[in-house]
Amino acid sequence: MDCTQSVFKEADCNASAAQKEQQLRALLVERLERQGVEQAQMSGFFRELAKLLIELPDATLPAVNARLHYLGWGDVTLDYHSIELAAFCLDKR
Repeated sequence: MDCTQSVFKEADCNASAAQKEQQLRALLVERLERQGVEQAQMSGFFRELAKLLIELPDATLPAVNARLHYLGWGDVTLDYHSIELAAFCLDKR
């Protein structure tokens, strides 16, 4: 992983691959909490977001947010970096 890219630069470049992935997952959870996903809802949100990213891999950010709102996540509005992190983290599951 090139640590000079976008939000991924927040991971420690000297850490092992497993540590980087753990740091990025923690960063994703932190970002999602700030964007309206409560800790108790996190696994359900990840499940819905994973399905959405598989079904619509080329969806734009507004399309992803519109779909999430349609699915009942109306209090959640993601930003580009959160989608980028989610795509990376959910691909590693």
